[in-house]
Amino acid sequence: MQVTVLGTGSPNAPSVATGLVVRDPNHPPLVIDTCGGFEFYRQLLAAGIAIGSLRDIILTHRHGDHIGGMMPLFIAEQPLTIYAQPDTREAVDGLMTACYPEWPIHPEVEWIAIGPGARWEIAGYQVTFFETRHRVPTVAVRVETEGKVLAFSADGRPCQGMIDCARDADLFICDACYAASDGLQQRAERLMHPTGREAAEMANEAGARSLLLLHFSSRTNPAHVAAEAAEIFGGPLTSAEDGHTYEI
Repeated sequence: MQVTVLGTGSPNAPSVATGLVVRDPNHPPLVIDTCGGFEFYRQLLAAGIAIGSLRDIILTHRHGDHIGGMMPLFIAEQPLTIYAQPDTREAVDGLMTACYPEWPIHPEVEWIAIGPGARWEIAGYQVTFFETRHRVPTVAVRVETEGKVLAFSADGRPCQGMIDCARDADLFICDACYAASDGLQQRAERLMHPTGREAAEMANEAGARSLLLLHFSSRTNPAHVAAEAAEIFGGPLTSAEDGHTYEI
C-alpha cells in the first residue's frame, strides 16, 4: 500500500490544500479529501493518476480546503461513490449549486452517509471512521489491507479519536498545522488543530510506527513543526511534500 499526498497545506498556505490517494496493486485507488479546488485535477495529472480511474471518495469534513476538488470530479461526469457525513454532503451540494447550478450531476453518483464508529469495506480496503474535535463535524480515517494500516487524523485538536485511529498504524498521517516553537500554541487551540509537538505525542500514545506531518499553515515553518515533533517521536518522521508518494 502507498499513499500519494496531493497537497499538504491549509487554506492560506503556499502549498496545495490537503488531499490523499491511497493505492495498492490489488485495489482501485481510494481518495481521502480532494484539496481546495481545481488543483486537485492538476495534482492527479502530475502524479500519473487518471481522474477517470477514481470511483471511491472519502470526505472527512466540509471545509473548502478538503472538498473543493469535488467540482472537477463532478464535471468529469463519471460514476462515484462518496462517503461523507450529512453535514459535509450539504456543503458539497451547496458548492456545486453556487458555482455550477446548470451542471447536472452524473446519475451514477451515490452518497453513503458515514459517522464516527462506522466501518465499511471501500475499494477493497477496510475503513473505520473516528470522531475528532474540530470546528465542524469531522472524522479521522483508518485504512487497512493485507496487514498494513494507514491512519489519517483529518483536522482537529488532539483527542482520543485520533489516537484510537492511529493505534499501531504503520503510517500515521497527522494534521500539524503549527509549530508551538513559533509561538502559535494559542492559535492552534483557537482554530482547533494540533501542533507538531502534539501530533508526536499522539503518535507515541498510539504506538504508531511512523509519522507523516501535513496541513501546514503559512504562519509556521514546516521544518520547525518537524523539529519539535522529532524531539518527542522516536520513529521515522517526515514533513509531507506536495505530490510525493509514501510507501506503507
